[in-house]
Amino acid sequence: MVPLSCWVLGRPSLAWVRILEPDGRSAASLRSCFTVDVENERSTRNLLDKLANDPSAVESRSAVCEAVSAALTHLGKVLWLTGYVVGPDRKSGESPFKFGDDRAVGIATVVQIGGELGTGTIQLLRGGNRYAASALIRQIVEVEYLAHAFAAESDEAAEWLRAGRKERLAFWSPSKLRKRSANVFLASDYSQHCERGGHPTTEGMSLLPHHDGLGENYLWVDLAGHLASVWKNVEVLAERLLGGPIPAHWKMPDVAAALSAWHRADDLYAALGDLARRLHDVDASGSS
Repeated sequence: MVPLSCWVLGRPSLAWVRILEPDGRSAASLRSCFTVDVENERSTRNLLDKLANDPSAVESRSAVCEAVSAALTHLGKVLWLTGYVVGPDRKSGESPFKFGDDRAVGIATVVQIGGELGTGTIQLLRGGNRYAASALIRQIVEVEYLAHAFAAESDEAAEWLRAGRKERLAFWSPSKLRKRSANVFLASDYSQHCERGGHPTTEGMSLLPHHDGLGENYLWVDLAGHLASVWKNVEVLAERLLGGPIPAHWKMPDVAAALSAWHRADDLYAALGDLARRLHDVDASGSS
């Protein structure tokens, strides 16, 4: 069985156990269960598909993806225009591009990229192009890494903007960002995204037309989760730049309401979120 492995780091058997054992068994016993029989696999697949295809959950996933993508697009534009004009870097000569504020422009660039990728992924999923959508989700994961790094130290956004290819490879590659995140992000998750969408491999076969594999509703959950993470860090960055909350008169989409509605409606998100935390603990304990 392929489906859940594409979202949960390539270990579907542990995912099946998580769904089949909702009665509070210890994490240790769950982590020891890495095999299930075929009958349990089939029943779990049916349960997961039921959760994935629930109409209210489906609607909430697309709504939150649209809200976050639109918010990133709008906020990125405002921050770009502000950073281009306002700030000390042009006058001081620190900006090689003659921007007013390289930090603001660096943040804006990543935010705008996130908005474009989110919007493009939505269009591809609605068009039934699962493989191309998965490739863009892999790119969103990299935006997520950068947003997290900038939220931890926003001055790094200016350094990223000014970096050449050599510096980006040495300091800003996905592996370097994961290492600096102190295990917030897992290499196994990124590897799965690369295998099924980042590079042409046989792992992506299940996403191609006329292949029986991962349904698009699972990809919507994956997209929503990564976009929500991006937005969480972008909000921190915007408030730091602005010295307070994003102004109401900017008329941003109500991302908080969309996130809340999604969390309430989507039981698959809840199950996978719990599983991701368990797998994170497994990976962290294995690497220590």
